[in-house]
Amino acid sequence: MVFYSLLASLVALALASPFPSWVDQYPIFGNVTIFTPPSNWSNHWTTYARTVLLDQNGETDDILLASWSFQPPGRTYAPIYQSKDGGLSWNQLSKVYFSAADKPGSTILQVFLYELPRTIGAYPAGTVLLTANAVPANHSSTNIQLYASLDKG
Repeated sequence: MVFYSLLASLVALALASPFPSWVDQYPIFGNVTIFTPPSNWSNHWTTYARTVLLDQNGETDDILLASWSFQPPGRTYAPIYQSKDGGLSWNQLSKVYFSAADKPGSTILQVFLYELPRTIGAYPAGTVLLTANAVPANHSSTNIQLYASLDKG
């Protein structure tokens, strides 16, 4: 009897997947390119790539957001790309310009995306936060800046 009870518990545990229900809806894949810097850019590096699955505000549309650091020509920014198919394809959703990196040659480092799991102050659950270290072109300071999006990116 103990064996069957243990077996039933293990089967129930195996069926209670820790993964979101949408995981089985999309095929397994690898090496999806989200962004490639244009060949005419003088800098072709990207770094600090981060993703977040939006799931704190009742989403049922499986939205993934991604961002990273890079140095485009002109004023730098953190791009926000969106996937609605489990990461198979991506589209640019928005650009976040940091006030401390307002001149060409500025750098944005250590980009991080986060979705609030509950209301904090004036920001409801589901608010998307983007933070990074913004360094002006003259390297006179380092500035941890935080931006909030109430419309999911």
